[in-house]
Amino acid sequence: MEFQGYIERLKAVFICEKYDAEIKKAKQEFIAHGGELGNEIDGYEEALDIFFDWYLFERPQLREGLTPLILFSRSNDLSDEDRKIYSDFLAYTHSIFIIRKSASNVKVMDIFSKKKYLVAGVPAALLEKGDMAEARLLLFRGEYRFSGAFCFYPESIHSIIKTEAAQARKTGAENFLPLIRKFRRLKTVWSRCSRMDVKKIYTLMEEGRLA
Repeated sequence: MEFQGYIERLKAVFICEKYDAEIKKAKQEFIAHGGELGNEIDGYEEALDIFFDWYLFERPQLREGLTPLILFSRSNDLSDEDRKIYSDFLAYTHSIFIIRKSASNVKVMDIFSKKKYLVAGVPAALLEKGDMAEARLLLFRGEYRFSGAFCFYPESIHSIIKTEAAQARKTGAENFLPLIRKFRRLKTVWSRCSRMDVKKIYTLMEEGRLA
C-alpha cells in the first residue's frame, strides 16, 4: 500500500459516524484554541484539513486518553508491516516550513529549529520556492512525506513569523505549538481586515484589542 492509502485508512476509522460526538467536541476545542471552522471564512477547506490533521495526530480521544494515531497503531487488526508504518508516523514533525527547493524531492526548512528535510511525493504544482506553510512531516519507509494538510501563509506575514521564531529560539523555547496557533489565527483575522496593515493587526492582537 502506498503512503496515501495509510492516511486514508486512518481517516476511515476515526472520521465516521461512530465518532460524530468526538469530532463535535474536538471542533469546540479547536475553536477554543483560536482556530476557526465556519464555512464563511476564507480558506475554509484548508482550515478543515488542519483541524482533522490535529484531530488524528495530536488530540487525545476523551475515553481512552490517546490520539487516534496511537490507538490505531496498537490495533490487533494490523499486520507487522502496517504497525511499523503507523508507529513511525508517531515521530512526526509539526511545524512551519519554508520551501527552499521545489523539485522531485522538495527541500524544506523548519522555521523554528532550522532543521532541513527532503520531502518525497509532493505534487510539483503544490509548492514553490519561498512558500511558507504550517504542515506535518511523517516518516514513511525511510522518506519524509507531508501528511496532506497545509496552512499557507501570505508573504506579508513571513517577516513576522521569522522574527517571532528567531526570538523563540533565542529564549530556548521547545514548544512552538502556541506560536503556530497564533500565526494561524493572525492569517484568519488578516483575511477579514485585509485593508489594514498586517503588522498593525498583529500588534492589536498582541495587546488583546483584536480577537
